[in-house]
Amino acid sequence: MSLLTDDQFATLKLYCKIDQDFDDDVLKNLVDSTGLEIARAIQADSAPATFINDPRFLIALMKQVKEDYYQRGLTSDSSYRAELANGVEDIVNQMRAELSDDDEAN
Repeated sequence: MSLLTDDQFATLKLYCKIDQDFDDDVLKNLVDSTGLEIARAIQADSAPATFINDPRFLIALMKQVKEDYYQRGLTSDSSYRAELANGVEDIVNQMRAELSDDDEAN
């Protein structure tokens, strides 16, 4: 089962400006791994499904998938790993802070 609905996946492809289908499996793998990466950055033991209905998470996911999709292969000869895409870290920090606030309130 994919993290994204068919409509969300279509939106991701539009966001990434991808109009062909032959890389759909690559994109779906990127979605799954990136979703896990972002979810665990928000809360260490969380799953992407916990956050997928938050539009900020979806935007962060799309930004990072686009970054990873277009940067693949460019850095294969080095140990370079790009940081999170512009704005993704801010979203992660905001969502993490909100979870911390909720924990403190309980």
